[in-house]
Amino acid sequence: MYYPLNLNDVHIHPLFGDFLNGEPYIFDFSSKNSKTMEYNPADFKQFNDMVFDEMSRFSCKWGIGKYLEERKNLLRDYPNIIEEKRYYHLGLDIIAPFDTPMFSPLDAEVYMTGKETQIGNYGGYIMLKHDINNIVFYSFYGHLKTPHRVSPGDVIKAGQEFAKIGQKSDSGGWFCHTHLQILTQQAIDDGYTHWGYLSPALMASIEKYFPSPYFLFKY
Repeated sequence: MYYPLNLNDVHIHPLFGDFLNGEPYIFDFSSKNSKTMEYNPADFKQFNDMVFDEMSRFSCKWGIGKYLEERKNLLRDYPNIIEEKRYYHLGLDIIAPFDTPMFSPLDAEVYMTGKETQIGNYGGYIMLKHDINNIVFYSFYGHLKTPHRVSPGDVIKAGQEFAKIGQKSDSGGWFCHTHLQILTQQAIDDGYTHWGYLSPALMASIEKYFPSPYFLFKY
């Protein structure tokens, strides 16, 4: 059975509780936007300041980076991703200040936690396992503050705080945000657990592996 899930009778708790005020600024991180060549992913402070200054100019307190956006320019310093043409973004970026708390959108079991130390990767991350209407799927959250406040095997309730936004090495060098991604059981079984970007060759399998995360993000 493919996605999206039928969640009509399921309450989804806002991922950031009541911390996100007003409407978001919608970023264009695609290669159509020449400004992406000005970002320096190797300099966290510069990168983060540029992103938050752009939001501030439009009087926004938080922002969104889009699912399935093509980001070749933004990924230019990562030759393995460029070589594999994996520059279509599989998550929804929710941009919020460092240390902003996050709350589980659904009842869950903590499936995995960790930290990737290489710049450009996830930094701190948590994966939650959900079983809704007899369908198992996973929600992944990257760029989180460590040490983690939950551990694999923990059972958490919808609305329970489980993470905070990270910075610097905890964000993998990226600006302060979380990367929210949905993975199916098939994605886990086929070894795509840590894929945050997709190549055009796999785009036909997007719903099989990485359905849209928008249904899970409420604010």
